[in-house]
Amino acid sequence: MGSSTQTGIIPRLCDDMFERISNNEDENISFKVEVSYIEIYNEKVRDLLNPSGGKQTLKVREHKVTGPYVDGLTKLVVSSFQDIDSLMIEGNKSRTVAATNMNSESSRSHAVFNIVLTLAEFDEETQ
Repeated sequence: MGSSTQTGIIPRLCDDMFERISNNEDENISFKVEVSYIEIYNEKVRDLLNPSGGKQTLKVREHKVTGPYVDGLTKLVVSSFQDIDSLMIEGNKSRTVAATNMNSESSRSHAVFNIVLTLAEFDEETQ
């Protein structure tokens, strides 16, 4: 996420993406931005955006066309970087922490924040 003096790649990318979406003047194009957030810890996958099922282990599956995916993963539609930022903050609160020799509250897991931008183009004749 960066620091207070240097913005990270995710905020910069999202600000630019939402600015480009808002600058779109073509009424025949619509955009949808969806996010998901997972944690991988001890070879288990958890959904960080599902407060009720956050402790539940999810399965990674393989789709013949689209490739690997997480079965049952929460995908939320967002409309601004502020939405994404608040979801990341909430998701980070659910991450697993464990003590290490160097740090009493170190995250011993990997996190993957996924952003999917879908563009739909409509033909005026078929709307």
